[in-house]
Amino acid sequence: MVGLAALAGVWIGWAAVSKLVRELLLSDKLTVMSSALLIAVFGGGAFVKLTTDPVVDEIYNLPNGTNRDSALALIRSGGRSIGLIERGLLFAFLAAGKPEAAALVLAAKALARAPVDHVNHASKYFLIGTLASVSASMAMSMAARTAVGLPVF
Repeated sequence: MVGLAALAGVWIGWAAVSKLVRELLLSDKLTVMSSALLIAVFGGGAFVKLTTDPVVDEIYNLPNGTNRDSALALIRSGGRSIGLIERGLLFAFLAAGKPEAAALVLAAKALARAPVDHVNHASKYFLIGTLASVSASMAMSMAARTAVGLPVF
C-alpha cells in the first residue's frame, strides 16, 4: 500500500518536480549562489589562515611550557572542519536573508568555545578566525544577493 502511494505521488508530482529541476539547472541564480558558497567556504578558509597565521607564529614563539602546549592543542582541535561548516552555514543563512539565524550559529560557536578563555593566545586565534569567517561569508552573500537582484539584507 505504501509503495502504491509513493508511486502515485511520484506519478502526480513528476511534472512539477521535473519542471523545478529544469528551471534550477538553467537558472543563473543557482550558479551564482553555488559559486559564491564555494568561494565563501574555501576562499574564506584561505582568508582565515592569512589572518590567524600571526597568532600561530606568536604561539610557536612562546617558551616551552603549559601555555604553549595548551594553546597548540586547542588550535589543532578541529578548527579547519569547524570553520568550513561555520562559513557554509553563515553564507546559507545570510544569502537566504536570515541574519538572525547566522547570529545563532555564532552564539552556538561561542558557547562551544567558552572553556578556552583561560588560554589567551587560543582565544585570540578563535576570535580572529571567527571574525574572518564572518567577514568572508558576509561579503560573498552580499555579492551573490546583489548579483541575482536581491536586496543586500
